[in-house]
Amino acid sequence: MNEQDDLLARLRQTLTEQGIDSFHILEDLVPIEEQMRYFRDFEKVRRERLPFARDTEVGILFSPDEPVERKKRSLTLLASIPDVGAYRSIETYHSSPLEPELLNWSSMALVSSRIVLSSDLSGQQQVFISSGLGGHDRRLRFFALFAAKERSNFSDLQREIIDREFRFQLQKADVEIELFDIKEHYFTILLLFAFDADIKPSLKAAIMECNQYGDFIDHRFLFTNVKILTEKEIEDLLEKKDKPKGPY
Repeated sequence: MNEQDDLLARLRQTLTEQGIDSFHILEDLVPIEEQMRYFRDFEKVRRERLPFARDTEVGILFSPDEPVERKKRSLTLLASIPDVGAYRSIETYHSSPLEPELLNWSSMALVSSRIVLSSDLSGQQQVFISSGLGGHDRRLRFFALFAAKERSNFSDLQREIIDREFRFQLQKADVEIELFDIKEHYFTILLLFAFDADIKPSLKAAIMECNQYGDFIDHRFLFTNVKILTEKEIEDLLEKKDKPKGPY
């Protein structure tokens, strides 16, 4: 079990032990660095508890004359209070942000506002689960990378086998495939699966099934919810890790 698997397992265990059934998953793809900046600002606002006028902050948010940094603060302030009007204002802004560079910030603010509002209305503890790739409903989004053994190019038959076996195994595991891209000597899958599911066995099973037809897929693979790798990043990674031992 790697560090990422361990973190997921511990989070699932904590939610189960504490009887927490209500959690919110960030749906949009927001870089981890920007998420951390938002969390720092949000916690600072919550800690300081400085008074502000909701309608004033809403006016600033939708004003074409206010700077981006000031609007960031407005979004953070509005997200910090259990107020339906504040939530609706964030929701409206996020649906069509006047400043495209605030799309990620408004996405974070919208989830935060939903949690604060839900906690206040229900009186129950709410949990926010985020990652670089986000998710949907109660499903997490992950990026997986698989490579050909010896980095040889896949034949047409091997491509058909990969497509058939991986789709079959993932469908059995109730995994939603958002993107399946087979390149010359590697392939990637962008997928969604239930928060409490472990799909690594299904991925390993798919590799085993494929390799019955010629042992052509490397058993090592990358599985992450941090980011989607570019083609250059993938090629650099395969070149760097093209060694007989060690996982990617």
